[in-house]
Amino acid sequence: METVKVKRWSKTERGMKAEERLDENMYDLEAWNVLIREAQSGMIERGRELYERLLKVFPLSGRFWRTYVEHEMRCHQFEEVEKIFQRSLVKVLHLDLWKCYLMYVRETKASLPGFREKMTQAYEFALAKVGNDINSTQIWVDYIAFLRAGDASGSFAENHKISSIRKVYQRVVTSPILNIEPLWKEYNVFEQNVNKVLAKKLCEERSRDFKNALRVAKEADVLFRDVEKGVPSVPPGTLVDEQQQLRLWKKIIAWEKTNPCRSENLSVVKKRVMFTYEQCLLVFGHHPDIWYEAAHFLTESAHSLTDKADTVGKEWLEEVSSFYERGISLFMQRNQFIHFAYADFEQSRMKYEKCHEIYGRLVKALTEADHSLVYVQYMRFARQAEGMKAARLVFKKAREDAHCGFPAYVAAAQMEYSCSKDKTIAIKIFELGLKKYASELGYCKAYLEFMIPLNEDNNTRVLFERLVGGLAESKSRELWSIFARFETSVGDLASTLKVEKRMSQVFTKEITNCEAPLVVDRYRFLGSWPCSGDELLSMKHKGFARQSKAASSAQQSTRPAATRGDATHSKAISLANSTGRGMPDVKNMIPFRPSVRPGVSVRGVPGGTFSLPQPLTELSLTIPPPASFQGPFVVVDDWLRLLSKVDIPEDYESFAAKWEDRVKLEGDLAMKGTSHFAFAKNPSRKRPGGEAHDSDDDDAAPPANDLYRVRQQKRVNAS
Repeated sequence: METVKVKRWSKTERGMKAEERLDENMYDLEAWNVLIREAQSGMIERGRELYERLLKVFPLSGRFWRTYVEHEMRCHQFEEVEKIFQRSLVKVLHLDLWKCYLMYVRETKASLPGFREKMTQAYEFALAKVGNDINSTQIWVDYIAFLRAGDASGSFAENHKISSIRKVYQRVVTSPILNIEPLWKEYNVFEQNVNKVLAKKLCEERSRDFKNALRVAKEADVLFRDVEKGVPSVPPGTLVDEQQQLRLWKKIIAWEKTNPCRSENLSVVKKRVMFTYEQCLLVFGHHPDIWYEAAHFLTESAHSLTDKADTVGKEWLEEVSSFYERGISLFMQRNQFIHFAYADFEQSRMKYEKCHEIYGRLVKALTEADHSLVYVQYMRFARQAEGMKAARLVFKKAREDAHCGFPAYVAAAQMEYSCSKDKTIAIKIFELGLKKYASELGYCKAYLEFMIPLNEDNNTRVLFERLVGGLAESKSRELWSIFARFETSVGDLASTLKVEKRMSQVFTKEITNCEAPLVVDRYRFLGSWPCSGDELLSMKHKGFARQSKAASSAQQSTRPAATRGDATHSKAISLANSTGRGMPDVKNMIPFRPSVRPGVSVRGVPGGTFSLPQPLTELSLTIPPPASFQGPFVVVDDWLRLLSKVDIPEDYESFAAKWEDRVKLEGDLAMKGTSHFAFAKNPSRKRPGGEAHDSDDDDAAPPANDLYRVRQQKRVNAS
């Protein structure tokens, strides 16, 4: 079979390797960066193909949109630049992209007749979209500088200029953005230069709002400190610190919902919260919970205004619809959760045709995926909005869809029985599905569990025999358990024993020489078991093993450290019993407890803290603590080096005689004042003969701090 060669965009070996990596993972940012650098080094005509491919994968990445725009601007393709801005600006509220837009208008439209008016509109447009960004200070500063630089001829034009500058100053000093203190000082100077009489009044009016904005800006600065805004949106589980960043964004959103600006205008609160959601979606656009929470917040805000007969609420509801549309057109094209939420929203507005359209689009989007859940939800909507007849038409579509499974049959049967109160139609639907899904354990379980509450015992037994005959032995274990519980509940003891005997014959490998698990199932009810957990594990009860495995993880995190060792010990015993191999006794193992500063009775090692042995612990409690010893400190290396050079004689008597002669010699030298040994200069030290030297006190110099002896020595020397 011949392989089809895919045409590569790159002309370099490194670029081709990057494209191969993208074939495996289309969200490989390193590979995309390699191709972007190659595109920037070439002509824009060739690079457009790559940029379009890039933006299909990352449609909300402001960094990649700006890269595309700057390449077009370098090649003076201004028509293409404006087309890119039309496609990206409104839906990508990225600050750097908007700065690039303002720079483009300022540099390319300066020679046009109405430049100042168009530039003013561009600034207002940008501030309306990204003016709430805490880092938008530079746009405000540039806007004020642009207004100041304008020429004003005549008193009317001068007053208009002053009014325009004042309005921008008053807006910026009350906006919670970074570095607004210098702007507040500039505003005070500006008012002083215009009118000193009104300056104090105007500044005092804005002082309270300025302090409030400054407080909010400081709080926002702390929250945004560790947030990474420029990361392109990738599917969940791709980024290393994804959960940490997502947690930070949700914390910021929750903070914005508390209305930190203390605004009484609900529109201002809604605008700030939705702007934060938009910023979060630039990074986490693949997370459906962010889309839903934003739409839900906007819906609740709209309903709060609609209850007050405010027309703005209806406009906000339209914004919710547009928001959902944008989500399913970008990252949520195949996400069933967002489509279902969107359909429920339109259903609440009684726009049923829109709901049919949403479900139809979702079925088309899920080309090769399972459509069962879509049709189940579609039938529920049809029944709620248009009645059972419409739900049956949807079920007809589901039966004709090759990608729809047995859940649609189960949902349709249960709906018929619950809503129409007609079990005959429900059973007919189950029988219809049984022709296709007789070998599916899930369908057989649903059919049997549907029949049991109908109190038709004989029909239930007949159905069980039909179902179990169509299933393989490996799949029928759960079906047998359901039927055994049914016989225990409605049958007599003989029928129960008969079912257990048949089970032991069918599952001979599983129940060889161990029929106790079958009897345990007879006596259990809900979460109550006739044996303890260890006893059930020892008899290898599979049902309890599956249940305890799911519950152990939740209980493990809430147990104290002392009981975790017991759980681990029981687990080790059960593992030893199941495998037949000996396992170490870990009951007395010390839990892992990292410590930066270990105490006296513990021994610090890299990675954690562990207790000292008992004798060393008792010794460490009796000796003084290390802090009580202040010196002198011996240099161990020098001391050992000195000991290694000492000549120790083997004969002690000869060594003592030599030492005595040396002491006498030192004593004679000391009498003559020529000794340099410390003990010869000490007046309190006697010679080996026992007689003290008479002139020691005269010759020995007194200490410098002993003034009395210094004076006495001077008198002796003078005499």
